[in-house]
Amino acid sequence: MLLRVLKSNQAYHFLMIPIVALALWGSSLMKPALFPFFPDENMMILYQPINYLLGENLLANNIVALIFIILLAFLILKLNIQYAFIRVRTFLPSSLFLLITSGIHELHAMHPVYPAALFLIMATDRIFSSYDKENIHSNAFEAGVFLAIGSLFYANLVFFFPFLWFGLIILKPKVNWREYVLTTLGFLFPWLAALSYYLMLGQTDELVRVLEANMTFKQIFLRNNLPIQIYIGFLVFLTLLGSFFLLAQYDEKKISSRKYFKAFFWIFLISSTLIVAHPAVSREIIVILAIPLTYLISNHLLFMKKQIWGEVFLYLLTAGVIYLQFA
Repeated sequence: MLLRVLKSNQAYHFLMIPIVALALWGSSLMKPALFPFFPDENMMILYQPINYLLGENLLANNIVALIFIILLAFLILKLNIQYAFIRVRTFLPSSLFLLITSGIHELHAMHPVYPAALFLIMATDRIFSSYDKENIHSNAFEAGVFLAIGSLFYANLVFFFPFLWFGLIILKPKVNWREYVLTTLGFLFPWLAALSYYLMLGQTDELVRVLEANMTFKQIFLRNNLPIQIYIGFLVFLTLLGSFFLLAQYDEKKISSRKYFKAFFWIFLISSTLIVAHPAVSREIIVILAIPLTYLISNHLLFMKKQIWGEVFLYLLTAGVIYLQFA
């Protein structure tokens, strides 16, 4: 029943996104809390004003984070409507995004990853819109700018720069050197502007300190946390099922859909690598990882032959998310 509702394409289902988000975040709004930042994690260049504005106001932090998560869910819906890499218009990707990101209670408070994820989706949109276009100079430059702006909120987004080049190569095989240069210049300009600002104020030492903290601090959020380990393990299980299913139906997909999923793979690969290899990456990376996972898992649940299993997986995920709100 739940899967059939989410598969439908009724206009009134737009209301489901904020309603589902409010339902999943209800306990957090009643008992708001701040994200447990490590020192200087919340002091990145563009996030500082948000941090100072919200301050220690617990409810404001939760409400702003909720607004971002709803906006991201709508953008995820828009991507599939615009590029149709899943052949049906459905609210399932947005609903899955809300479920996956709501599973970790600490992420119900404002974090730099939320505006960063928004700009990553905007960069992805510019990469995807380069498909079958002759001139993609503006796409390449704007994708670099968007990713750089996102990384000024959340430093670890800089590691997604290879996604821009590989995305362009996948969507437009005959990429010339100008596109590589324009992507790089687009990425460098916001960072050069930020560096110039700190140089002008004589605060380069503060910038270096913040960047160093965001790149070297060691996180241990998975250690000795059995509920989160089980939850992430279940997401890995669904991801593997979705991957095998996508490979099985690969020849049936439109050429454009294949390319879009290949591009999403790079977001998934970089996110997964950061979880394993980057000490400063913590639970917040789930927000970025959820972007490709929502489409991959949705594709599996929508087209699997025995829909009863899709219902089972969806109910298990929902039950796990609800349990984690009170664990």
